[in-house]
Amino acid sequence: MSLKVILAGFNTDRENPASTPETLSAAYARISRDPSPVNELRAVSAREVETARESNRRIVFEYGHGSVAEHAVFNLDVLGVSRLAVEALQSFRLASFTEKSQRYIRIGEDWHLPSGIDDTEAFTAAVRELFEAYDQLLGDLAGAGFERGTAREDARYLLPLATTSQMGMTVNARELEHMIRRLRAHPLAEVRALADALFAVVAPVAPSLMLFTNPSAMDGFAHLQPEPLFGAKEVELLHCDGDERVLSWLERVFGHDDPRRLFKMAYENLDVHDALPRAWELFRADFSITLSATAYAQLKRHRMCTQLASAYDTGLGFTIPPSVREAGFEDTFTKAVKSAGAAADRLGSHYLLTNAHRRQVMVSMNGREFHHFCRLRDDAHAQWDIRGLAGQMLSLATGRAPQTLSMACGKSRWGEVSGKPVP
Repeated sequence: MSLKVILAGFNTDRENPASTPETLSAAYARISRDPSPVNELRAVSAREVETARESNRRIVFEYGHGSVAEHAVFNLDVLGVSRLAVEALQSFRLASFTEKSQRYIRIGEDWHLPSGIDDTEAFTAAVRELFEAYDQLLGDLAGAGFERGTAREDARYLLPLATTSQMGMTVNARELEHMIRRLRAHPLAEVRALADALFAVVAPVAPSLMLFTNPSAMDGFAHLQPEPLFGAKEVELLHCDGDERVLSWLERVFGHDDPRRLFKMAYENLDVHDALPRAWELFRADFSITLSATAYAQLKRHRMCTQLASAYDTGLGFTIPPSVREAGFEDTFTKAVKSAGAAADRLGSHYLLTNAHRRQVMVSMNGREFHHFCRLRDDAHAQWDIRGLAGQMLSLATGRAPQTLSMACGKSRWGEVSGKPVP
Protein backbone atom coordinates (compact mmCIF):
# COMPACT_ATOMS: atom_id res chain seq x y z
CA MET A 1 0.00 0.00 0.00
CA SER A 2 1.35 3.45 -0.90
CA LEU A 3 1.43 6.36 1.53
CA LYS A 4 -2.00 7.86 2.16
CA VAL A 5 -3.33 10.39 4.67
CA ILE A 6 -7.07 10.86 5.24
CA LEU A 7 -8.65 13.59 7.33
CA ALA A 8 -11.07 11.48 9.36
CA GLY A 9 -12.52 14.32 11.44
CA PHE A 10 -12.05 17.58 13.30
CA ASN A 11 -13.80 19.43 16.10
CA THR A 12 -16.50 21.95 15.28
CA ASP A 13 -18.94 24.13 17.17
CA ARG A 14 -22.04 22.08 18.06
CA GLU A 15 -24.28 25.10 18.65
CA ASN A 16 -23.06 27.04 15.62
CA PRO A 17 -22.27 24.52 12.87
CA ALA A 18 -19.29 25.38 10.70
CA SER A 19 -17.13 23.50 8.24
CA THR A 20 -13.91 24.33 10.06
CA PRO A 21 -12.51 24.29 13.60
CA GLU A 22 -11.04 27.76 12.96
CA THR A 23 -14.16 29.47 14.29
CA LEU A 24 -13.56 27.97 17.73
CA SER A 25 -9.94 29.13 17.72
CA ALA A 26 -10.95 32.65 16.69
CA ALA A 27 -13.73 32.84 19.28
CA TYR A 28 -11.55 31.65 22.14
CA ALA A 29 -8.78 34.01 21.07
CA ARG A 30 -11.15 36.94 21.61
CA ILE A 31 -11.96 35.97 25.20
CA SER A 32 -8.98 37.87 26.59
CA ARG A 33 -9.98 41.18 24.89
CA ASP A 34 -13.75 41.06 24.44
CA PRO A 35 -16.09 41.11 27.46
CA SER A 36 -18.91 39.40 25.56
CA PRO A 37 -19.97 35.94 26.80
CA VAL A 38 -17.93 33.24 25.12
CA ASN A 39 -20.99 31.56 23.61
CA GLU A 40 -21.79 34.83 21.82
CA LEU A 41 -18.22 35.07 20.56
CA ARG A 42 -18.58 31.57 19.12
CA ALA A 43 -21.80 32.50 17.34
CA VAL A 44 -20.19 35.56 15.75
CA SER A 45 -17.18 33.57 14.56
CA ALA A 46 -19.38 30.87 13.03
CA ARG A 47 -21.37 33.49 11.09
CA GLU A 48 -18.25 35.21 9.80
CA VAL A 49 -15.79 32.45 8.88
CA GLU A 50 -13.53 34.61 6.71
CA THR A 51 -13.34 37.23 9.46
CA ALA A 52 -12.49 34.46 11.93
CA ARG A 53 -9.74 33.25 9.62
CA GLU A 54 -8.28 36.71 9.28
CA SER A 55 -8.36 37.07 13.05
CA ASN A 56 -6.47 33.78 13.44
CA ARG A 57 -3.83 34.86 10.91
CA ARG A 58 -3.31 38.17 12.68
CA ILE A 59 -3.13 36.64 16.17
CA VAL A 60 -0.88 33.73 15.20
CA PHE A 61 1.31 35.44 12.58
CA GLU A 62 1.54 39.05 13.74
CA TYR A 63 1.14 38.67 17.51
CA GLY A 64 2.80 35.26 17.80
CA HIS A 65 0.06 33.77 19.99
CA GLY A 66 0.15 30.25 18.56
CA SER A 67 -1.70 28.77 21.52
CA VAL A 68 -5.08 29.68 19.98
CA ALA A 69 -4.39 27.00 17.33
CA GLU A 70 -4.50 24.36 20.06
CA HIS A 71 -8.29 24.71 20.15
CA ALA A 72 -8.50 23.08 16.70
CA VAL A 73 -8.05 19.29 16.78
CA PHE A 74 -7.74 16.86 13.87
CA ASN A 75 -8.17 13.09 13.54
CA LEU A 76 -6.05 11.61 10.77
CA ASP A 77 -5.69 8.16 9.20
CA VAL A 78 -2.10 7.47 8.14
CA LEU A 79 -1.68 4.42 5.90
CA GLY A 80 1.16 2.83 3.97
CA VAL A 81 3.92 4.42 6.05
CA SER A 82 7.09 2.42 6.76
CA ARG A 83 8.16 1.52 10.29
CA LEU A 84 11.26 3.65 9.73
CA ALA A 85 9.13 6.71 8.91
CA VAL A 86 6.81 5.93 11.83
CA GLU A 87 9.73 6.58 14.17
CA ALA A 88 10.05 10.12 12.83
CA LEU A 89 6.32 10.84 13.03
CA GLN A 90 5.86 9.46 16.53
CA SER A 91 8.78 11.41 17.97
CA PHE A 92 6.48 14.39 18.54
CA ARG A 93 5.20 14.72 22.07
CA LEU A 94 1.84 16.46 21.82
CA ALA A 95 -0.07 14.04 19.62
CA SER A 96 -1.83 10.73 20.14
CA PHE A 97 -1.07 7.65 18.02
CA THR A 98 -2.63 4.20 17.86
CA GLU A 99 -0.65 1.98 15.51
CA LYS A 100 -1.10 -1.41 13.90
CA SER A 101 0.85 -3.81 16.09
CA GLN A 102 3.30 -6.33 14.65
CA ARG A 103 3.13 -8.01 18.05
CA TYR A 104 -0.53 -9.00 17.75
CA ILE A 105 -1.16 -9.16 13.99
CA ARG A 106 0.39 -11.46 11.42
CA ILE A 107 2.10 -9.15 8.96
CA GLY A 108 1.57 -9.52 5.22
CA GLU A 109 4.14 -8.80 2.52
CA ASP A 110 3.73 -5.05 2.15
CA TRP A 111 6.65 -2.64 2.23
CA HIS A 112 7.85 0.79 1.16
CA LEU A 113 10.36 1.04 -1.69
CA PRO A 114 12.35 4.20 -0.95
CA SER A 115 13.45 6.58 -3.67
CA GLY A 116 17.14 6.86 -4.44
CA ILE A 117 17.88 3.11 -4.38
CA ASP A 118 20.28 2.37 -7.24
CA ASP A 119 19.54 -1.35 -7.34
CA THR A 120 15.82 -1.79 -6.73
CA GLU A 121 15.95 -5.46 -7.72
CA ALA A 122 18.50 -6.20 -5.00
CA PHE A 123 16.46 -4.19 -2.48
CA THR A 124 13.26 -6.05 -3.40
CA ALA A 125 15.01 -9.42 -3.23
CA ALA A 126 16.40 -8.63 0.24
CA VAL A 127 12.99 -7.55 1.52
CA ARG A 128 11.31 -10.67 0.16
CA GLU A 129 13.94 -12.88 1.76
CA LEU A 130 13.12 -11.30 5.13
CA PHE A 131 9.39 -11.83 4.69
CA GLU A 132 10.03 -15.45 3.75
CA ALA A 133 12.27 -15.88 6.80
CA TYR A 134 9.54 -14.26 8.95
CA ASP A 135 6.91 -16.69 7.65
CA GLN A 136 9.25 -19.63 8.16
CA LEU A 137 10.15 -18.64 11.72
CA LEU A 138 6.50 -18.02 12.54
CA GLY A 139 5.65 -21.56 11.54
CA ASP A 140 8.75 -23.07 13.13
CA LEU A 141 8.09 -21.46 16.51
CA ALA A 142 4.48 -22.60 16.44
CA GLY A 143 5.64 -26.08 15.49
CA ALA A 144 8.10 -26.06 18.39
CA GLY A 145 5.21 -25.64 20.81
CA PHE A 146 5.21 -21.87 21.37
CA GLU A 147 1.77 -20.30 21.53
CA ARG A 148 0.65 -18.22 18.57
CA GLY A 149 1.12 -14.89 20.38
CA THR A 150 4.72 -15.68 21.31
CA ALA A 151 5.47 -16.88 17.78
CA ARG A 152 4.14 -13.64 16.26
CA GLU A 153 5.87 -11.51 18.87
CA ASP A 154 9.29 -13.02 18.25
CA ALA A 155 9.14 -13.78 14.52
CA ARG A 156 8.60 -10.07 13.85
CA TYR A 157 12.26 -9.46 14.79
CA LEU A 158 13.00 -10.55 11.20
CA LEU A 159 10.72 -7.96 9.58
CA PRO A 160 12.47 -5.09 7.81
CA LEU A 161 12.02 -1.44 8.76
CA ALA A 162 10.58 -1.00 5.27
CA THR A 163 7.46 -2.90 6.41
CA THR A 164 4.44 -0.61 6.15
CA SER A 165 2.06 0.18 8.95
CA GLN A 166 -1.03 2.27 9.59
CA MET A 167 -2.24 4.38 12.49
CA GLY A 168 -4.83 6.79 13.75
CA MET A 169 -3.46 10.16 14.88
CA THR A 170 -5.10 12.92 16.88
CA VAL A 171 -3.32 16.26 17.07
CA ASN A 172 -4.06 19.95 17.58
CA ALA A 173 -3.32 22.48 14.84
CA ARG A 174 -0.39 24.11 16.59
CA GLU A 175 1.46 20.82 17.03
CA LEU A 176 0.52 19.63 13.55
CA GLU A 177 1.95 22.81 12.00
CA HIS A 178 5.18 22.17 13.93
CA MET A 179 5.23 18.54 12.80
CA ILE A 180 4.76 19.43 9.14
CA ARG A 181 7.50 22.06 9.22
CA ARG A 182 10.00 19.79 10.94
CA LEU A 183 9.19 16.67 8.92
CA ARG A 184 9.68 18.65 5.71
CA ALA A 185 13.34 19.01 6.76
CA HIS A 186 13.82 15.27 7.41
CA PRO A 187 16.56 13.44 5.47
CA LEU A 188 14.18 10.66 4.36
CA ALA A 189 12.15 11.47 1.25
CA GLU A 190 9.28 9.33 2.55
CA VAL A 191 9.02 11.45 5.69
CA ARG A 192 9.03 14.66 3.65
CA ALA A 193 6.25 13.21 1.49
CA LEU A 194 4.31 12.37 4.65
CA ALA A 195 4.61 15.98 5.79
CA ASP A 196 3.25 17.20 2.46
CA ALA A 197 0.37 14.72 2.66
CA LEU A 198 -0.56 15.93 6.15
CA PHE A 199 -0.53 19.53 4.95
CA ALA A 200 -2.58 18.72 1.85
CA VAL A 201 -5.55 17.33 3.80
CA VAL A 202 -5.58 19.90 6.63
CA ALA A 203 -4.71 23.20 4.93
CA PRO A 204 -8.01 23.44 2.96
CA VAL A 205 -10.01 23.00 6.17
CA ALA A 206 -7.97 25.30 8.41
CA PRO A 207 -5.77 27.56 6.24
CA SER A 208 -5.45 30.24 8.92
CA LEU A 209 -3.81 27.78 11.32
CA MET A 210 -1.27 26.28 8.88
CA LEU A 211 0.96 29.33 8.42
CA PHE A 212 4.49 28.33 9.45
CA THR A 213 5.02 25.15 7.46
CA ASN A 214 8.25 25.91 5.57
CA PRO A 215 11.26 24.46 7.40
CA SER A 216 14.09 26.57 8.76
CA ALA A 217 17.74 25.62 9.21
CA MET A 218 16.96 24.73 12.83
CA ASP A 219 14.36 22.20 11.69
CA GLY A 220 17.08 20.41 9.75
CA PHE A 221 19.46 20.64 12.70
CA ALA A 222 16.88 18.88 14.87
CA HIS A 223 17.27 15.70 12.79
CA LEU A 224 21.02 15.35 13.27
CA GLN A 225 22.05 12.05 14.85
CA PRO A 226 25.45 11.24 16.36
CA GLU A 227 27.40 8.11 15.57
CA PRO A 228 26.88 5.38 18.19
CA LEU A 229 29.50 4.64 20.84
CA PHE A 230 30.64 1.10 20.20
CA GLY A 231 31.49 -1.12 23.13
CA ALA A 232 28.96 0.50 25.46
CA LYS A 233 26.93 -1.62 27.85
CA GLU A 234 23.31 -2.37 27.02
CA VAL A 235 22.18 0.06 29.75
CA GLU A 236 24.49 2.66 31.28
CA LEU A 237 23.55 5.16 33.97
CA LEU A 238 25.10 8.48 32.89
CA HIS A 239 23.74 10.67 35.67
CA CYS A 240 21.32 10.14 38.52
CA ASP A 241 20.17 12.42 41.32
CA GLY A 242 19.99 11.07 44.83
CA ASP A 243 17.04 11.40 47.17
CA GLU A 244 18.01 14.94 48.23
CA ARG A 245 16.03 16.92 45.67
CA VAL A 246 12.63 15.35 46.38
CA LEU A 247 13.47 15.16 50.08
CA SER A 248 14.02 18.93 50.20
CA TRP A 249 10.42 19.44 49.02
CA LEU A 250 9.06 16.90 51.53
CA GLU A 251 10.89 18.70 54.34
CA ARG A 252 9.22 21.97 53.36
CA VAL A 253 5.82 20.27 53.43
CA PHE A 254 6.14 18.04 56.52
CA GLY A 255 9.08 19.56 58.36
CA HIS A 256 12.47 17.99 59.07
CA ASP A 257 12.31 14.33 60.06
CA ASP A 258 13.90 11.00 59.23
CA PRO A 259 13.97 10.79 55.40
CA ARG A 260 12.45 7.31 55.33
CA ARG A 261 9.58 8.50 57.47
CA LEU A 262 8.95 11.50 55.19
CA PHE A 263 8.87 9.35 52.07
CA LYS A 264 6.60 6.86 53.82
CA MET A 265 4.17 9.68 54.60
CA ALA A 266 4.26 10.76 50.94
CA TYR A 267 3.52 7.24 49.69
CA GLU A 268 0.83 6.48 52.27
CA ASN A 269 -2.09 7.15 49.90
CA LEU A 270 -0.36 6.16 46.67
CA ASP A 271 -2.24 3.57 44.62
CA VAL A 272 -1.03 1.61 41.62
CA HIS A 273 -2.93 3.86 39.19
CA ASP A 274 -1.93 7.16 40.81
CA ALA A 275 0.56 9.57 39.31
CA LEU A 276 3.12 10.92 41.75
CA PRO A 277 3.11 14.64 42.62
CA ARG A 278 5.14 16.99 40.45
CA ALA A 279 7.76 17.24 43.17
CA TRP A 280 9.12 13.94 41.80
CA GLU A 281 10.01 15.85 38.64
CA LEU A 282 12.87 17.38 40.64
CA PHE A 283 14.63 14.01 40.32
CA ARG A 284 16.37 13.17 37.05
CA ALA A 285 18.15 10.09 35.72
CA ASP A 286 20.03 9.92 32.40
CA PHE A 287 20.75 6.65 30.61
CA SER A 288 22.47 5.43 27.48
CA ILE A 289 20.60 2.43 26.10
CA THR A 290 21.55 0.13 23.23
CA LEU A 291 18.36 -1.57 22.09
CA SER A 292 16.64 -3.30 19.21
CA ALA A 293 14.25 -1.55 16.86
CA THR A 294 11.48 -3.59 18.48
CA ALA A 295 12.33 -2.34 21.97
CA TYR A 296 12.71 1.19 20.62
CA ALA A 297 9.16 0.97 19.28
CA GLN A 298 8.06 0.57 22.92
CA LEU A 299 10.43 3.18 24.35
CA LYS A 300 9.45 5.90 21.88
CA ARG A 301 5.89 5.84 23.20
CA HIS A 302 7.17 7.49 26.37
CA ARG A 303 7.42 10.84 24.62
CA MET A 304 7.33 12.98 27.75
CA CYS A 305 10.91 12.01 28.55
CA THR A 306 13.87 13.21 26.50
CA GLN A 307 15.09 10.74 23.89
CA LEU A 308 18.08 11.41 21.61
CA ALA A 309 18.65 8.53 19.21
CA SER A 310 21.76 7.70 17.24
CA ALA A 311 21.51 6.32 13.73
CA TYR A 312 21.00 2.59 13.29
CA ASP A 313 24.32 0.84 12.77
CA THR A 314 24.95 -2.83 12.01
CA GLY A 315 28.09 -2.56 14.14
CA LEU A 316 25.85 -2.49 17.23
CA GLY A 317 24.74 -6.04 16.53
CA PHE A 318 21.21 -7.38 16.93
CA THR A 319 18.88 -8.93 19.48
CA ILE A 320 17.91 -12.62 19.33
CA PRO A 321 14.59 -13.54 21.02
CA PRO A 322 14.92 -16.18 23.78
CA SER A 323 12.34 -18.38 22.08
CA VAL A 324 14.53 -18.55 18.98
CA ARG A 325 17.49 -19.75 21.04
CA GLU A 326 15.35 -22.18 23.01
CA ALA A 327 13.88 -23.75 19.89
CA GLY A 328 17.28 -24.11 18.23
CA PHE A 329 16.69 -21.65 15.39
CA GLU A 330 19.48 -19.23 16.33
CA ASP A 331 21.70 -20.05 13.33
CA THR A 332 18.88 -19.54 10.82
CA PHE A 333 17.81 -16.30 12.54
CA THR A 334 21.38 -14.98 12.63
CA LYS A 335 21.95 -15.78 8.98
CA ALA A 336 18.83 -13.86 7.93
CA VAL A 337 19.64 -10.80 10.07
CA LYS A 338 23.28 -10.66 8.96
CA SER A 339 22.26 -11.01 5.32
CA ALA A 340 19.83 -8.10 5.71
CA GLY A 341 22.46 -6.01 7.47
CA ALA A 342 24.97 -6.64 4.70
CA ALA A 343 22.39 -5.64 2.07
CA ALA A 344 21.53 -2.49 4.05
CA ASP A 345 25.18 -1.48 4.22
CA ARG A 346 25.77 -2.31 0.55
CA LEU A 347 22.74 -0.39 -0.71
CA GLY A 348 23.05 2.38 1.87
CA SER A 349 19.50 2.01 3.18
CA HIS A 350 18.33 1.56 6.77
CA TYR A 351 15.00 0.36 5.38
CA LEU A 352 16.59 -3.10 4.98
CA LEU A 353 17.56 -3.36 8.62
CA THR A 354 15.37 -5.61 10.74
CA ASN A 355 13.49 -5.15 13.98
CA ALA A 356 16.36 -7.07 15.59
CA HIS A 357 19.01 -4.48 14.65
CA ARG A 358 20.07 -2.05 17.34
CA ARG A 359 20.54 1.65 17.87
CA GLN A 360 21.61 3.77 20.85
CA VAL A 361 19.37 6.23 22.65
CA MET A 362 20.18 8.75 25.35
CA VAL A 363 17.20 8.95 27.69
CA SER A 364 16.53 11.49 30.42
CA MET A 365 13.59 10.88 32.74
CA ASN A 366 12.31 12.75 35.74
CA GLY A 367 11.09 10.75 38.72
CA ARG A 368 7.43 11.07 37.84
CA GLU A 369 7.90 9.80 34.30
CA PHE A 370 10.27 7.07 35.52
CA HIS A 371 7.58 5.68 37.84
CA HIS A 372 5.09 5.68 34.96
CA PHE A 373 7.61 3.97 32.66
CA CYS A 374 8.27 1.25 35.24
CA ARG A 375 4.55 0.67 35.87
CA LEU A 376 4.15 -0.29 32.21
CA ARG A 377 7.52 -1.71 31.17
CA ASP A 378 8.72 -3.49 34.31
CA ASP A 379 5.43 -5.36 34.38
CA ALA A 380 4.99 -9.08 33.77
CA HIS A 381 2.66 -8.29 30.84
CA ALA A 382 5.20 -6.05 29.10
CA GLN A 383 7.05 -7.24 26.01
CA TRP A 384 10.15 -9.16 27.17
CA ASP A 385 12.73 -6.99 25.39
CA ILE A 386 11.68 -3.62 26.84
CA ARG A 387 10.94 -5.30 30.19
CA GLY A 388 14.55 -6.45 30.48
CA LEU A 389 15.81 -2.94 29.76
CA ALA A 390 13.38 -1.38 32.23
CA GLY A 391 14.55 -3.76 34.94
CA GLN A 392 18.18 -2.78 34.38
CA MET A 393 17.33 0.93 34.41
CA LEU A 394 15.35 0.57 37.62
CA SER A 395 18.08 -1.41 39.35
CA LEU A 396 20.76 1.16 38.48
CA ALA A 397 18.71 4.21 39.44
CA THR A 398 17.32 2.72 42.66
CA GLY A 399 20.87 2.24 43.88
CA ARG A 400 21.32 6.03 43.74
CA ALA A 401 17.87 7.12 44.95
CA PRO A 402 16.33 4.27 46.98
CA GLN A 403 13.57 6.36 48.57
CA THR A 404 12.59 8.45 45.55
CA LEU A 405 12.18 5.26 43.52
CA SER A 406 11.03 2.90 46.25
CA MET A 407 7.56 2.61 44.66
CA ALA A 408 8.82 2.29 41.09
CA CYS A 409 7.81 -1.14 39.79
CA GLY A 410 5.59 -2.90 37.31
CA LYS A 411 1.89 -3.23 38.11
CA SER A 412 2.36 -6.98 38.55
CA ARG A 413 4.77 -6.31 41.45
CA TRP A 414 2.72 -3.58 43.12
CA GLY A 415 1.42 -5.75 45.94
CA GLU A 416 4.90 -7.08 46.72
CA VAL A 417 6.57 -3.64 46.69
CA SER A 418 3.86 -1.55 48.33
CA GLY A 419 2.33 -4.09 50.70
CA LYS A 420 -1.08 -2.96 49.41
CA PRO A 421 -3.66 -5.01 47.54
CA VAL A 422 -3.90 -4.52 43.79
CA PRO A 423 -7.33 -3.07 42.92
